[in-house]
Amino acid sequence: MRLETLRNLYVNQLRETYNAEEQIVAGLTKMEAAASNPQLKQAFKQHRVETENQVKRLDQIFSSLGESSSGETSKALMGLITEGKEIMASSGDADVIDAGLIGSSQKIEHYEIACYGTLIAYARLLRDTQGEKLLQQTLNEEYATDKKLTALAESMVNAKAMQSVGSHHNGSGSDGGISVAGLLIGAAAGVAVGMLLAPGAGNESRKKILDGANNLLDQVGGQWSGIAETVKTTINQLTGQANEAVEKATPNIKKNNNVKRSNGNGNPTPPVSSTTNPNF
Repeated sequence: MRLETLRNLYVNQLRETYNAEEQIVAGLTKMEAAASNPQLKQAFKQHRVETENQVKRLDQIFSSLGESSSGETSKALMGLITEGKEIMASSGDADVIDAGLIGSSQKIEHYEIACYGTLIAYARLLRDTQGEKLLQQTLNEEYATDKKLTALAESMVNAKAMQSVGSHHNGSGSDGGISVAGLLIGAAAGVAVGMLLAPGAGNESRKKILDGANNLLDQVGGQWSGIAETVKTTINQLTGQANEAVEKATPNIKKNNNVKRSNGNGNPTPPVSSTTNPNF
């Protein structure tokens, strides 16, 4: 490859972009098949058709320049495609995979936006008016696709992925372990109930522990929200029972302590020492 003029560079980058678009056409077909969300499937299908037209536009530019479209490979796009294939080959929650597919696709879109923006700048300097116009059409489509994917992610796909924690594993994480939500509920309930039932914890300590447990439970959402609310209600009920029990027990505890301090006649019992103990 010789890059002695801007035209050389322009043609070189056109060829690299052409190769990238060919890879993308094949990749979008696979992404459409891998996606679960119907709207995401449709978005991939629509962009595949757009990409096929984008390839035709590049053919027109090469024809007007009297150049061949072959000769370059987009190594950057190969890497992005490989990353997308890893997402498609992953097992797990369908909504999470959809979110991953959108992320991979937008990386590709941003790469294409950079490519076409650069090509337009070169075409303008080289006074390739027809090429600039065709490239701008494609760039507008890339921006629109990126915007559409963002809207899909923010309006539904990412939200569903967030709510899908452990939903297909009967409460367990994808690695077979207990979900984070389950651990939070267990920790909150165990610590709160255990300490609230301890008579010596003190009212102030009880309040701090109860507040901490409720804060943990407030962090739990999605499918666990109902269980979290039930645990909070149970803890609050136990709190009232524990406080009532402590209040009833307090007078008796004080009375018993006073009895231990006396000899039975109301007089204080003198301390025992080795000098008064007959066994020594």
